[in-house]
Amino acid sequence: MHVKALAGLLLIPVFGSSQVLDPPALRCASVNVAGDVTLNWTVPADPNGDFDHYEIYQAPSLGGPFGPAFTVNVYGQTSQLLLGAGADSGPQYFYIVTVSSGPPPNASVPSDTLSSLYLQVTQSIPLGSAVLDWTPQHVPPLTTAGSSYSIWMEYPIGAWQQVGQVSNTTFHYEHVISICEDSLTFRVGLGNALGCTSFSSRDGDVFADVTPPSSPIMVNVSVDTLTNMATLDWGASPEGDTDAYIILLTNGSSSTILDTIYGQNNTTYTYLLSQAADMAESFTVAAFDTCWSGMPPSPNTSPTLASHSTVHVSTEYDRCGGDITVQWTPYAGWEVQAYQVFAQEGGGAVYLLGTFNANQFSTVQHGVAPFTTYCYVVKALKQGGGTSSLSNKQCQITDYPPVPLWNYIRTATVLADDHIQVVDSVDLSAVARRYRLERSTNGGSWTQIATRSGGSVNTGSFVFDDHDVQANERSYSYRVIVDDSCGTQSAISDTATTILLRAQADLEGFNELQWNGYRDWAGQVSGYTIYRSIGDDPLTPIAVNAAGEWTFTDDVRDLTMTNGRFCYYVEANEVGNPSGIDAASRSNSVCAVQQEEFWLPNAFIIGGANNTFKPVTAYTDLRAYEFIIYNRWGQEIWSTNDPGEAWKGTVRGSYVPQGVYAYYCAFENGAGRHFEKRGTVTCLWGRPD
Repeated sequence: MHVKALAGLLLIPVFGSSQVLDPPALRCASVNVAGDVTLNWTVPADPNGDFDHYEIYQAPSLGGPFGPAFTVNVYGQTSQLLLGAGADSGPQYFYIVTVSSGPPPNASVPSDTLSSLYLQVTQSIPLGSAVLDWTPQHVPPLTTAGSSYSIWMEYPIGAWQQVGQVSNTTFHYEHVISICEDSLTFRVGLGNALGCTSFSSRDGDVFADVTPPSSPIMVNVSVDTLTNMATLDWGASPEGDTDAYIILLTNGSSSTILDTIYGQNNTTYTYLLSQAADMAESFTVAAFDTCWSGMPPSPNTSPTLASHSTVHVSTEYDRCGGDITVQWTPYAGWEVQAYQVFAQEGGGAVYLLGTFNANQFSTVQHGVAPFTTYCYVVKALKQGGGTSSLSNKQCQITDYPPVPLWNYIRTATVLADDHIQVVDSVDLSAVARRYRLERSTNGGSWTQIATRSGGSVNTGSFVFDDHDVQANERSYSYRVIVDDSCGTQSAISDTATTILLRAQADLEGFNELQWNGYRDWAGQVSGYTIYRSIGDDPLTPIAVNAAGEWTFTDDVRDLTMTNGRFCYYVEANEVGNPSGIDAASRSNSVCAVQQEEFWLPNAFIIGGANNTFKPVTAYTDLRAYEFIIYNRWGQEIWSTNDPGEAWKGTVRGSYVPQGVYAYYCAFENGAGRHFEKRGTVTCLWGRPD
């Protein structure tokens, strides 16, 4: 029935003519193993029951010619198997028209033309993959077509498995062979919203697996902080025939195989002989499958990717500054976003010491406590997140070198007017960097005058020699400052004060001595021994004073026949030192010179009681003695250098006439002062012999 409409008129059904229907919506063309094709479609609308039949047309190319292949007389039929379609030898193209029951022209326009999927499978060059190429179903893809082609493989025979997929605009696929060697058959499928699937023709060949698995991608290498062993974690190679992984330790351009780990999904490894506690270690991994190839045969083994290296932490301890420098090597293998340094003090809680950029490889922890264990671990964070790597655990025990607890000056003694020697005892149980000698003059401020390196002292004592002194004029006090190995003052010695001795000769034949007492010994001053020399004779002890007696009077009246020069020094002696080593200290040497005496008579009588003529002296140095007699004309008539020889009034054995004679006498006193005496003497005759 047809309805005709005229403008302005009521539409009145017109009976006796049929409607030309739409074509079916052809959706799938699936090829079976024999090359037969099954078409699937959706029926067109037929509200008036005008359907008569469907006519299916086929051609070996899209450009035709098309010829009738089959007639379907059932309106509701939605599929048809076309036997002998030949779709296994090349692509076949199909469309369908709907024929209504009315007189011609009563055929619909053709449906969309669909191609069967014709698949061709070849070997890759080089071998190792199956290369699939097929004709498209429709260009562009039907709007109801699935978004992708599914790739199917028959292995073993009778068992189909999907092995891949590509977009519905791609008509090529390479399948890496993972089966050692066998006959493989492939087909391609394309789904449709109708619920049908267009499968391609089938094709295949005998293939061998000569392709290694994909190179394993390292997730990270890290260090187990409990054992300091390196651990590896990598992603599994996706190939199903992946058999095992080879673990390699790398060092520059060389590699050492450490182990083989079997099982595709066994992707972690701990290196039991790891030296990650001592150095950074680098690793890489290769995969091999179950197939062997080549001559001689060997497993298909993947190449390795770039090595990954552990982070190695080391520390340096500045015991004097109280600082620990933490240093680490960079992580190698992926881009680092940051490094986190974690610390632990004395076995306590772990805390974050700091976060540092990817280009910083050290930090300093200040103010660490001595005699404590500090441990450090560095964590490398991957750029973009997702993974990290831990370093070895490095522990540093802090300490402080033994500090000198004492220092003791055994003695400060005068060796010469310009030489004072200080003997110092040291604490050998400790480490000293420096010994500093300080001096005070007559109780004044302290001044450093000398140093001694601690490393140069390897016995229990050493000496300082001070030559910048005037020990005959003043007393000096000394002390030693000890710096520990870090340069910090740790001990101050006792104060040692030298003995300054003064001596004064009076006019009565006494020498008065006075000195300051020695201080400070750990023991006691037992007394002061006074030493004296006469002239150039050696110094010998003449008396001992008690500890508190610092003066002495020396009676030299019986020593007038000497040159009058008396020299002294005082020696203090220690007793009861706790160490058992008693010391002594000498004062400066000082001399007292008695006033020289000289007397001559103005006359003598030959043959009388006073029958000789010579000087009478006291405290003079007769070694420089000279005595000469002159006549009245100034002529030398007699001389001697012997202080004990007198002039008897004779000249060459004969007595001189009575008269006045001149004399000259020269001599020195005990201080070396030269004296000359001149005068006259009257020679008288008494009763000559």
